[in-house]
Amino acid sequence: MSSQPGLRRTEAKAFFANERTFLHWMNMSVTTGSISAALLGVAGHAHRHWGSDFTVRAVGVRVLALVMMAISIGMAVYAAFNFKRRGDMLVQKLDGPYDNRVLPVVVTVVLMTFLTIVWIGSIVSYMEPGK
Repeated sequence: MSSQPGLRRTEAKAFFANERTFLHWMNMSVTTGSISAALLGVAGHAHRHWGSDFTVRAVGVRVLALVMMAISIGMAVYAAFNFKRRGDMLVQKLDGPYDNRVLPVVVTVVLMTFLTIVWIGSIVSYMEPGK
């Protein structure tokens, strides 16, 4: 036991947990970026090959995909920042908030909103007569 308040013994598995959390965030970032890249590819194909009927939709899908790409990049930056911050806290043996309860919920809600928009768009496209 340390005689100084606020200091504690850091176990080796805490460093691995920090790495594991970083890798999970990076996995989600890559997944989101992949969905975004796929949407950009589909919008480009639709715009080039299906004529002017899909121009407005292609622009909408491109905007949605670019926003998703920005969120993906933001998640990667957040993961790197938190990995560094938590690693420094572990090295210094500080007690502190190692978790963040707000941002993961916000990212989940935003991603679910985007995926719901894509899903609704595909249903609307499917239901249109003559297409």
